[in-house]
Amino acid sequence: MSYMHNLRFLTCIAMVLSLSSCSSVRLAVYDYQKRHADAMENSNLAAVNTPHKKENSTKRSLTEKASKYIGSNYRYGSCDPKSGFDCSGLVYYVAKSHEINLPRSSSSMGTCGKPIAWKEAEPGDLIFFGQGNKINHVGIVEKNKGNEMWIIHSSSSNGVLREDVLDSDYWKKRIMFAIDITTLKEKA
Repeated sequence: MSYMHNLRFLTCIAMVLSLSSCSSVRLAVYDYQKRHADAMENSNLAAVNTPHKKENSTKRSLTEKASKYIGSNYRYGSCDPKSGFDCSGLVYYVAKSHEINLPRSSSSMGTCGKPIAWKEAEPGDLIFFGQGNKINHVGIVEKNKGNEMWIIHSSSSNGVLREDVLDSDYWKKRIMFAIDITTLKEKA
């Protein structure tokens, strides 16, 4: 009988040890999963704050701000939303609201950054128009996909509008280049 008693005792001890090791394993797995989830969350937060993400956020915000003025009047020499905008006035006003200081004219804006091919322009970039080497118009790219390039700009005939410039014979032949607004150097 003492043998049976010892066997039961040993079996109980073995069960307690195995159960406690299972809970230890469960605890270790839970701890690993929690640490992994925390690391992933911190990684995602870091990714949101990368310079590229911040640039995209700024560009998206610029485009959204510019779209609020669609329907505003054209007014030569103005960067006042109450009275209207000329082309560079709209860009100047929207950029200034994001603490980006630009010169006031489209030709001066066009010299503030490294030109990129207009086909590479992303939403939020500035797009420049002109004839020969003379810049005389600027807008903000809203969408640039394949055969469409939608911009927000202020034209003397229509005021502030959203327009597919690749669908316009007038604008299409006057596209010069684009500039990433987040890389502009201040030249006021």
